[in-house]
Amino acid sequence: MSTVEEDDYSSRCDLCDTEVAHSMTELLLRGLATASVDSTTGDIFKSASSVAAAVKTELENYLLVRTESLVRESVEGGEDHLDLLMKGSTRPTEFLSDLIDDFVASKRNLLSHVSGFLSSESRLNKIKDFMQKVELENVWALDVRKATAETILESIDMKCIFHCPEKFVEQDKLADHRSRCKFRVVVCKNDGCSASFSAIHIEEHDAVCPFKDLPCEQLCEQHVMRCEMNKHCATVCPMKLINCPFYHVGCETAFPQGNLDNHCSRLLQTHLLYVLEASTRHNATVNDMNQRLQLLEKAQSLNEISGALDVRSLTLIIKEQEAKIKKLERDIKAQEAKMKKLENDFRHCQSLETDLLPSIPHITYVSMQG
Repeated sequence: MSTVEEDDYSSRCDLCDTEVAHSMTELLLRGLATASVDSTTGDIFKSASSVAAAVKTELENYLLVRTESLVRESVEGGEDHLDLLMKGSTRPTEFLSDLIDDFVASKRNLLSHVSGFLSSESRLNKIKDFMQKVELENVWALDVRKATAETILESIDMKCIFHCPEKFVEQDKLADHRSRCKFRVVVCKNDGCSASFSAIHIEEHDAVCPFKDLPCEQLCEQHVMRCEMNKHCATVCPMKLINCPFYHVGCETAFPQGNLDNHCSRLLQTHLLYVLEASTRHNATVNDMNQRLQLLEKAQSLNEISGALDVRSLTLIIKEQEAKIKKLERDIKAQEAKMKKLENDFRHCQSLETDLLPSIPHITYVSMQG
């Protein structure tokens, strides 16, 4: 049996709630990105990337020192920060968020304090983009951030709600405890689920795990995964309620679809009566429709006859008008012929007059001599 070294850290279980630790680890990354962006906004000589490493060191030291001082003051009987420490003991994520907000506020430059900037969409997008860059460039490694988050969690968790405070002198006892500790990391046992979490959350995860097999909600004999339950109940479940296939002819019974054969065989005669009644109603409807069709056909024939009469009348009128037009055309041609004749007679008269004019003086002279 080996004995653990006197180092206090190596003798502690040091396991904690992985979900809370993960949330705090993400808060540290966001805090670094926010402080780096806010401290260099509008500065043409500095960028968020150029100050990230220094800001990371400052933020880490600030959080550790601040937490340590709060715990020390509480142990010494100070009541000034008791409310803040109580929040740390019950809501560690909120506690860390408040500390980070204080640090970020101290790093903001003048432009960052301009009204509207702190809640602007542009600022939030810059912080989000820089978070991805910091993580990609490993400015603050994940394992280092996780260790910082766990250190803070263990310091403020005065009620040991989120971490294990157990200590052991012997190594084998420590190992045995860790294998059974409620904060040990376990993997979901449901087929298809790869989620991992602290053992303390087994029941909580099991209550929402989409891959857990559950008895059918409609009480059929099958077990179905939670994520497939709605589809199962709406489609293939034998207990799904359906309407009778003869619903449209009068059987309005609803029953589980697994009982379809039994229902149809048990009510065979009833269904036949429904079909017969429906057939009778159908025949009556057909006869009624035939009568209506005949009336429509007669009405259509009358309309066609009326239309034919109208066409004949129009044809006669058109022929009469055409005859009148032809008569007018003949009259016009006759008038044109008369006009031409008159014009010819007029020209002929003019010609005769011209021919007779030279002989008129000679005749006058002869008469005077006589």
